[in-house]
Amino acid sequence: MTREQDKENFKNPFIVGAAIWQTSMTYLLNAYGEFLKNAPKMTEEWYDIFWKPWLNWAPQQERQQDRDKVNIE
Repeated sequence: MTREQDKENFKNPFIVGAAIWQTSMTYLLNAYGEFLKNAPKMTEEWYDIFWKPWLNWAPQQERQQDRDKVNIE
């Protein structure tokens, strides 16, 4: 091998590390951006799954407690 080929094959560890860091950060920021795009839809689905049934259940529980009070008295 000649000196020129050695220089072409030599990789500076700092440059390689910086390139890996840059690529990792790009992927992370892209993933975070996609998460932010989908956050309103996820919130709506969680609301439908957990909050709506509780809203329907809570007044029924209060009505049942009112009926129990009337029956006791």
